[in-house]
Amino acid sequence: MTLSRRGALRLRPSIVMLFIAMVLPVFAAAIWVGYVSNDRMARDTADKTVERARLETIAQTEALLNPIASLVRVSARLAAEQPDFYRSDKALAPLLEVVGHSANISSVYIGFSDGSYRMALRVPKGLRIQNTAPPEGTQFAGRWLDRRGAGKAVDRYTFLDGKKAPIGSLDVPALYDPRVRPWFKDAVEKRDLVISNPYIYATTGLPGITVATPFYAGGQLAGVLAVDILLDSLSQYLKTRPVSAHSTSLIVDSDGLIVAHPDSKQALKREASGGLTRVKLTELSDPLPALAFAMRGEQKRDRFTFSHGGEEYVALFSPFPPEFGKSWEVAIVAPLEDFLGEWKTNNQKLLVFGLAAILLQVLLIYALSRRIAKPLEQLEAQVAQVQQFSTRHGAPIRSPIREIASLATAVDTLQSAIGAFSAFVPRDLVKQLIGSGHELVLGGRSKFLTIMFTDLESFSTWAESTPAQELLTRVSAYFEIVTRAVNGTSGTLDKFIGDGVMAFWGAPAVLEDHAFESCVAAMRIQQGMKELNARWAGDGLKPLTVRIGIHSDAVLVGNIGSAERMSYTVMGDGVNIAARLEGVNKEFGTRICVSHAVFREAGERLWLRRLGVVTVKGRRADLQVYELLGIKGADPALEAPATAKLLCQMTNHAYEVFERGEWALAEERFGQILDKFPDDKLAYVMAMRSREAAGQLAATRG
Repeated sequence: MTLSRRGALRLRPSIVMLFIAMVLPVFAAAIWVGYVSNDRMARDTADKTVERARLETIAQTEALLNPIASLVRVSARLAAEQPDFYRSDKALAPLLEVVGHSANISSVYIGFSDGSYRMALRVPKGLRIQNTAPPEGTQFAGRWLDRRGAGKAVDRYTFLDGKKAPIGSLDVPALYDPRVRPWFKDAVEKRDLVISNPYIYATTGLPGITVATPFYAGGQLAGVLAVDILLDSLSQYLKTRPVSAHSTSLIVDSDGLIVAHPDSKQALKREASGGLTRVKLTELSDPLPALAFAMRGEQKRDRFTFSHGGEEYVALFSPFPPEFGKSWEVAIVAPLEDFLGEWKTNNQKLLVFGLAAILLQVLLIYALSRRIAKPLEQLEAQVAQVQQFSTRHGAPIRSPIREIASLATAVDTLQSAIGAFSAFVPRDLVKQLIGSGHELVLGGRSKFLTIMFTDLESFSTWAESTPAQELLTRVSAYFEIVTRAVNGTSGTLDKFIGDGVMAFWGAPAVLEDHAFESCVAAMRIQQGMKELNARWAGDGLKPLTVRIGIHSDAVLVGNIGSAERMSYTVMGDGVNIAARLEGVNKEFGTRICVSHAVFREAGERLWLRRLGVVTVKGRRADLQVYELLGIKGADPALEAPATAKLLCQMTNHAYEVFERGEWALAEERFGQILDKFPDDKLAYVMAMRSREAAGQLAATRG
């Protein structure tokens, strides 16, 4: 061994020689500072340009809508002062003036409370009205539907040329009723001016929005006046005012639908039925806006940079001001390359010069650094694997340096030892031991935790009739689901007890919402078993049912046992309650039973159904328990189905009168549950209890 290492280099002299040769850090730092400064200035320029574009886009949108909103209010005020004016033929001229007020106005119309309707609109070339082509030269049209008479109403269109002179008419049966239209109902409901979400106009097939406001006469609703506004001008604005040469600017609504796009054709798509509909952000041919939207959720910011296809992009999402009244936002995605300009050229020259200078110095230390850096990097990666409890071993690390070779052997041994150790001891505890350097000693302390017990229903009976290999395979699959669920929610798997599992949350690592995480784990276990049972059913195997009990309490947690053999576990009354709660499932025919302590800690985030007060063996005080049916606002797979939510509401509603002693009403409500859920064991039991209590009360009074 001595001979084999006689010619090996010492680590310390090698490091000294390396750092003497490395006089280049100062020079490299100077180059890097210049590079970073140029890059920062380019990014600042990008941020300022994007911010200016955001403000201008919002201002342009408000400049489009605000004047028209004012015009709608003024016209509605006239309608309120002269309710019958818009019913007369004289109203067509001022309505056409409103249409001519702006090229963005597609139409203006009034829906009266009696179902009458007057409209003035532009008629684009090729538009068919009531499946009929208007006369040649038609540019405008008036529409009047009068429902005041006793006979059948007629929907009359009057076609006008560019000078607004009549050139034809069309009468059709009156099928349209403005009172059932969203613009009418929304305005009436809010009793104020409303702006609709963008939609495709039925008359023109173009995207736009509607601004509507109600008007009143004598304190009673007289009707609603509305204006349709085309969104083409916003698309044209975005097209003519790009942020940069290759940028994309959009306006989207809260549903992710495109309000305005530089290419207006991309804001619409044709359905199989032939009609047009608006495009979602995720349906655009350019994937960058959708990618930026997804990155926004990960970044949890509205302004950020991201990389795609080897390029870096600046992204901005900015909602319109609250006073605008719509949940719209500006979305801008621009490649950073557009803003770098000559900064990039300077950086490239700086980098080329710097790299050339650094290369000369690197060649001087290359021989030594290679012999030292490579094994050290390998050791660093192996130590990282040790910290992550990875048992994967790579190729042996070899080095001519004695200290590195010895260290490699020690790290390899350590990796094997910790990999074996962490299979029996909670990983968080192993991390604490590694981080603190303290010995593993007996002892514990009181801590408020959440404990969970699981058990297989009718395991003993099933095990007697099941071959040993099948028993081992299926139980192991069940244990694997429980283990993944516990580890995935930062829990600690305590022990396997026959066909049961004990786990807890909140130790050794601190976990603020340990009660909630334990409930998430329980739902994942049930979801996993559901999928597992489905596969087994395909193989002709009987399903396995898991029962779970969860309780939060102050318990003793720590290393318990003897100096030769110890276990990191929890002890105390709270552990016994959790174990008893698992058994309570048998009484009520439930799957997951949790205590009132869990309800206090996380009830507002859970779908819980009251099971009532039960007597737990070994305790004097009764215990309020609940059935866990789902997680609110979580993974859809963990969300309670509609039937479960209804069951929660009906059960809790029934318990309210039961606890007040209204036995007859309680029996009725639990009976209603049985009508909808005939197999519900709890409702049956509680209905019987209510009936018995009502009978006893009647006997007492008699």
